[in-house]
Amino acid sequence: MKNSKANPKIPGAATRVRSLLFTLLLAFSMVQNLSRAPLHEALPGAALMIGCLSLLWMPVRFKRPWIILAAASIIWVGTMSFWLAEGLNATIYIVLIFLTGWVTSWVPSAHSAIFTAATCVASLFLLFYVSGQGPESLFTHGMGLAGIYLLMWGSKVRKDARRMEQRHLKELTEAHQQLEQAYAQLHEAHLELEEAAERSLRYAVLEERSRIAADIHDSIGHGLTSVIVQLQALPYMIRAAPDEARSALQSVTEIARGCLQDVRAVVHEMGLSHTGMTGLKKLADNFAERSGLEVDFAADLHEQIPPEQIDVLYRILQEGLTNILRHAEATAAEIRLSGERDRIIMTIRDNGRAESPVKPGFGLSAMKARCEKAGGSLAIRTIHPHGLELVAQLPKKKG
Repeated sequence: MKNSKANPKIPGAATRVRSLLFTLLLAFSMVQNLSRAPLHEALPGAALMIGCLSLLWMPVRFKRPWIILAAASIIWVGTMSFWLAEGLNATIYIVLIFLTGWVTSWVPSAHSAIFTAATCVASLFLLFYVSGQGPESLFTHGMGLAGIYLLMWGSKVRKDARRMEQRHLKELTEAHQQLEQAYAQLHEAHLELEEAAERSLRYAVLEERSRIAADIHDSIGHGLTSVIVQLQALPYMIRAAPDEARSALQSVTEIARGCLQDVRAVVHEMGLSHTGMTGLKKLADNFAERSGLEVDFAADLHEQIPPEQIDVLYRILQEGLTNILRHAEATAAEIRLSGERDRIIMTIRDNGRAESPVKPGFGLSAMKARCEKAGGSLAIRTIHPHGLELVAQLPKKKG
């Protein structure tokens, strides 16, 4: 995330307060030194104080660890030289305390520890060999520098921990916002999917209704129209030709029975479960029972067929058998269901009458469109010496 790599050295309120306190301490020490000592003796200490103030108020863009360490080392060397030349005084204590605390605050822990250790060792050496201080003074001085280091190091650790906590909190907040956006997008996609599924279901219902309406219109509608026409002519035929009237009445009765049979077939097909190859065989058996035709059904397919492809095969078989009954004048039909490496093949043959070349009507065109919609194809050809063959092919899919 972009803000996670922002410069961590931008001073906050606590840093500005600490800088102000150090400034007051250094300024007060410099004024005291200038007021109590001769000018030529006070100038080196004042120069050290000015160097510390420059380090303290260094612009943020220059506050890099190596720059701070180099500047502090220069002031440290000047302090040690001033100590050797003028002896130990309060200015040297203040400068050493400031350098230890400032380097610890801005430089990585490993480098600040080395700087503090070097300052402590050099100071103890000068205290012992130059100033002649005893063990008690050496211990106090060493513990003072160590205390300043630990105090500033602890403050830095707490500050880094707070900064890390704030950064993690910001990252978690951004991640939470991204998750909320993803959830909203998923919810919207779910609603769109539900709407699409509902539209698909409505389309399937309308398609099935259209098919049933076409079946009723083609079979029952034509039959009832013929019945009405003959019944209207029947009174005149009774008066003019009673024998023809009886024959017409018998014909009307047969047509009405055929219409009733078609109605029962449509209702039966609407309630028929066509799951798997069992549904296909059941459709063929019911057709043979209703029509009186000999229907031979055989399947050489071992893998499971997906429900949507079973539905396509069922509708094609249903339409093909209906066409045989209506137009072929056949006495037998043969259905073969087989599978190859990448496709499913269903073949429907009859021994009836077929025109050559075949001119697809509404039923055959509907079967072909259904196959192509499912990614397959439908081939129609005549069989020598008589009969018609339909070959439907669908691509194999995992069930």
